[in-house]
Amino acid sequence: MRLLLDSCALLALGAGTLSPAAKRALGSADEACVSIVSPWELAIKVHGGKLQLPLTPEAWFLALAKRHTLHALPLALETATAAAALPPLHRDPFDRVLIALAQARALTILTSDRVIPTYPGVQTLW
Repeated sequence: MRLLLDSCALLALGAGTLSPAAKRALGSADEACVSIVSPWELAIKVHGGKLQLPLTPEAWFLALAKRHTLHALPLALETATAAAALPPLHRDPFDRVLIALAQARALTILTSDRVIPTYPGVQTLW
């Protein structure tokens, strides 16, 4: 299985609070990826005072990615435009990018979000 962790999954991984199913999936995944928009989203929340991390957002993400062998995926033009063209089921632009990325690369999104699985062709796990 190839996984794509969303922001809530990253936070849970960092805090050690992943669900048992998510923990098992991550432990046996062929590949675990993170879109570069997820640390961007977390950094916005930190700088807006809505989230606290023990390190700077960049240092926190890099340490977490190294510790858990997470592969950062860039935001490609095709993904950005595909995200914009998705049906308006989800209003969060960061989650829409993850949905488009998962659809294009056949990734299972590790998320507790309840709207993401309503998109066609998207597999989620939590």
